[in-house]
Amino acid sequence: MRWARVLIAGAAGFLVFVAGCEAPVSNEPSSPDQTGSGTVGQTASNLMPDAEGRAPEVPGAKPGGTLSVPYASTPANFDPSDQYDADTLAILGITHRTLTSYAFREGRSVLVPDLATDLGVVSDDGLTWTFTLKEGITYEDGSPVTAQDVVFAIKRSFDKDLAANAPTYQRDFFKDGADYLGPYQGDKDWKGAEATDDQTVVIHLRKRFESLPFFAAYPQFSPIPEEKDTKQDYTLHPLATGPYKFDKYTPGSELTLVRNDQWDPDSDPARNNYLDGYDFRFGVSDGKVQAAILASDGVDATSLNWSPLDSSLARQVEGPKKDQFVEGPSTCVFTVNLDTRKIPMPVGKAVAVAYPFDSIRKAAGESTHSYTPGTTFIPPQIPGWVDYKGVDGFDGTGNGDPAKAKEMLKEAGEEQFELSYYYNKDSPGGRKVNEARKQGLEKAGFTVADKGVSARERRALAGKLDAPINMLQDPVRWCFDWPSADSIFPPTVASVALSQGGTGWGNISDPTIDSRIARIQALPIGEQGPEWGTFDRWLFETYLPAIPYQYSKANYVFGTKVRNVINDPNRGMPVMTQIWIEQ
Repeated sequence: MRWARVLIAGAAGFLVFVAGCEAPVSNEPSSPDQTGSGTVGQTASNLMPDAEGRAPEVPGAKPGGTLSVPYASTPANFDPSDQYDADTLAILGITHRTLTSYAFREGRSVLVPDLATDLGVVSDDGLTWTFTLKEGITYEDGSPVTAQDVVFAIKRSFDKDLAANAPTYQRDFFKDGADYLGPYQGDKDWKGAEATDDQTVVIHLRKRFESLPFFAAYPQFSPIPEEKDTKQDYTLHPLATGPYKFDKYTPGSELTLVRNDQWDPDSDPARNNYLDGYDFRFGVSDGKVQAAILASDGVDATSLNWSPLDSSLARQVEGPKKDQFVEGPSTCVFTVNLDTRKIPMPVGKAVAVAYPFDSIRKAAGESTHSYTPGTTFIPPQIPGWVDYKGVDGFDGTGNGDPAKAKEMLKEAGEEQFELSYYYNKDSPGGRKVNEARKQGLEKAGFTVADKGVSARERRALAGKLDAPINMLQDPVRWCFDWPSADSIFPPTVASVALSQGGTGWGNISDPTIDSRIARIQALPIGEQGPEWGTFDRWLFETYLPAIPYQYSKANYVFGTKVRNVINDPNRGMPVMTQIWIEQ
């Protein structure tokens, strides 16, 4: 995080003081936090501003083979401007290079320059960042990547039609970003980001943003040539700069990637390309897929699933199939999102008291390999975490207290209050989860209006601010963007979170919250941790925008021919380009 010049030492200190959890360099766990120990683990990211390509070779790795990745979720799209979900970030991380990127070195996740020559140079006042691009990088069609392309991509991430689900840090921090509408609808003279020549990207801020080099690892900083932008159709084949490119994409069903022969490994310190390609399949049954992968017949031997482990398979991965399973630290807090515009706080408290957490987990086939119960918006591995119990001491376990919740509704004058939400009707698991949820809430005296939709529709509909529901909108879970709470609260509960037209926790826009966030953000990064911990509890007790109930753990089930599956604790996803297949 080149807090450049005099700030570089302080930046490294900020990230190193989080106790590190080293991921393994093979499929054998190398620390307790990589196994089924029940702990969440802690995360760290060092900085490697001088890293150059090519990425170190994985010992023993052999080229060849296609990795199949079937899983239950269904991405809404693959437009780089619109991405903020862990699965699509992992996939685009194979095909698209960004200004900076995470690399895996000596068992640790580190931030390295990617398209840029360093991690950025910041001005003395902290309001101007300069990134210089490496020479000779091209797209899959052989055309050169320019600073103008990166700037266009940054501008495009402000467009509410093309990037409704994008991060909102750029709106919050970039100069005049709050009201900018992007390159098609916005001010032609907007100067929040500019290219001073073909190799130089300059970003102007309205306030200091010490975490900008981490944000620059997101797909919103991957170049898009303006003349080749097909707007809503760009998702069908975004131009690759990484080691793989789109081959065939059937929205809602499948995506195949093949090698990109225009990728230059000598300029890329983050990626290897051992595989011939990838085959991603969406909307499948995770339990069935995981069982098949553990059996490893045919294509299942070269497959990987990254969804939470089905509880029915726990004994296998704890025993004879332990070499086909990796568990490690992840980044997410799962919540029951409540629309505070529609749900009064006393009703929200009754929801927390009534919620059948364990029945839902059982219906979903979850096991303690994939989660730890929790009650806070900040996960334990983030500096400043404060452990507190929310409404009447609930701890994210059990099946609720329907009698008590009924009494709470009666006292609030809200008997038979209607709760409405979308659920995934495509899979048996989705239907089972909904039935467990609905029964628990109805026992507590709520009226439940459950709206079954397809998996792909649910992700899109639940992200709409004006959706005709009052709970379980996105984010259903929040995965920190880098190991600090300044990547948790501003994009979820600050007013800017709603500025793209998407949703946040509670769908809140409140100046009191904004002022508290701004005060903490103005502190040196090393002093922010305890302040965010205090903010966490205050937010829950004052607004109850969501009910946090568990911290995630990363789970990977893979076939007998799949090698070197490593968890990246800063993404909660596997390091995709270090995987290889035994031929």
